[in-house]
Amino acid sequence: MKVSRRNFIRTSGLFAAFTALAACTPEKPLSFQPFTGHSSGSGSIAVVPTAVAVTPPTMTVADPLTVLTLSRISFGATPEMVARVQQIGLDAFIDEQLNPESINDDATDQLMSNFPTLTMTPAQRYALPQFGQPIQELVAATILRQWHSQRQLKEVMVDFWSNHFNIYIAKSLCRVLKTDDDLDVIRPNAFAKFGDILNASAHSPAMLIFLDNAESQKAAPNENYARELMELQTISVNGGYTQTDITNVARAFTGWTIVGRNNLFKPFGTYQFVERIHDTGQKQVLNLTIPAGGGEDDGTKVLDMLAHHPMAAQFISTKLARRFVSDNPDPALVSALTNIFTQSDGDTPTLLKAIFQSDAFKNSAGQKMKRPLEFLASAMRLTDAVLTGKSQQLVQQVKLLGQIPFDWQFPNGFPDTASFWATTSGLLARWNFGNLLTSNKIHGVQVDVKSLTSDAQSAQDVVDVLSQRFLGTTLPDDARNILLDFASTGDLGNNLASIAGLILGSPHFQVR
Repeated sequence: MKVSRRNFIRTSGLFAAFTALAACTPEKPLSFQPFTGHSSGSGSIAVVPTAVAVTPPTMTVADPLTVLTLSRISFGATPEMVARVQQIGLDAFIDEQLNPESINDDATDQLMSNFPTLTMTPAQRYALPQFGQPIQELVAATILRQWHSQRQLKEVMVDFWSNHFNIYIAKSLCRVLKTDDDLDVIRPNAFAKFGDILNASAHSPAMLIFLDNAESQKAAPNENYARELMELQTISVNGGYTQTDITNVARAFTGWTIVGRNNLFKPFGTYQFVERIHDTGQKQVLNLTIPAGGGEDDGTKVLDMLAHHPMAAQFISTKLARRFVSDNPDPALVSALTNIFTQSDGDTPTLLKAIFQSDAFKNSAGQKMKRPLEFLASAMRLTDAVLTGKSQQLVQQVKLLGQIPFDWQFPNGFPDTASFWATTSGLLARWNFGNLLTSNKIHGVQVDVKSLTSDAQSAQDVVDVLSQRFLGTTLPDDARNILLDFASTGDLGNNLASIAGLILGSPHFQVR
């Protein structure tokens, strides 16, 4: 396709605006690396923002704490969420989100009906002629839930626990078993006590396959699950355990396996305990003595001990604080949460309320960066994007952004710190996505930017209205002036999609 001189100049201007915006940082900056672009000619593109005196349009503005809280407990704070908070109050809204069954989510459930593998048995998924269909449908369903669900805090916690109890969906039978882990283990226990979700995960066929416990037996105990159970799921690498403890935990879980495909009497892919391959000898794990002669309850005793271990309280409290507050949470907050964890028996809603009420949380604006999935879902939600066709291209965009659900190969889960995600290439990929989305160049997804800016009367209004919608506030002067300079050049109507895309790609949209 031949590019006209006019289109080249316009594209160069858009790229220059992005380059300048990338150098701007949020009020409390993360470690973003500005992208240094080059034109097709010689030298770097540089934009010096022009100061423009404007009067922002009148609009309803949420208070900063509401903006912060909604950005942390959702995949994008929509105007409807803000209106609900203004109607019932922030504390009541949080309580409502902590009781997801009280929230009507029929529209999301209807979307899930497009994915037949969600209601299949493992045997049915295994028999499908399309090898990757169960993976594709679970990935797409997860993205759509994060985008559409009214039960946003539940989706955030599903993401948290899915990451904590990470399972790589492409390993062996996990491709047909992870769906049940999502539906039967993670989702029902999103707000459970820690011991309950730990126990459910330990019985998950997908977890037993992923960490090789399904093949563990007394003649040859496999230590993979035992090691990750302690290091990554409960007491952490600082938990004081030894190699002997790992060996004995592995012995305790021998016989915890799944029903194979050749079993004529039990359904394939379900949990089972096989007593004849279980090590019945005495075991010592940390301060727990497990007498000889035990069976399945050997593993249950280990789970109960680990779930109530002081180091587990500290480890899970730290991860929750990192997820909702800061990459490097205040030790005082972690200590307080650790005490609450112990007192509440690891009750997730109690811990979340304590986080949201803490001064550390209230003062944490700008201290968390959106991971790619969070970025994509928030962009879809805040642009009021509509799914008009199949979602394959959207999943492809997730791949380009760098975070496909359940595609992390290691048991530690996707990183939850800005230092991993805040890269030059990552920021550029987000800018590309924002422009494709707002320009309606992602097949099957439609955005009506004109509708989003229907009340705007000028370039200044457009910038402020879109900033308020996407960010919950107007842009700081440096970034705002760059956008105003771009928006004031050429036809405003033709620039709407680019203005919206620039805001989505800016560092200010990357924080939550």
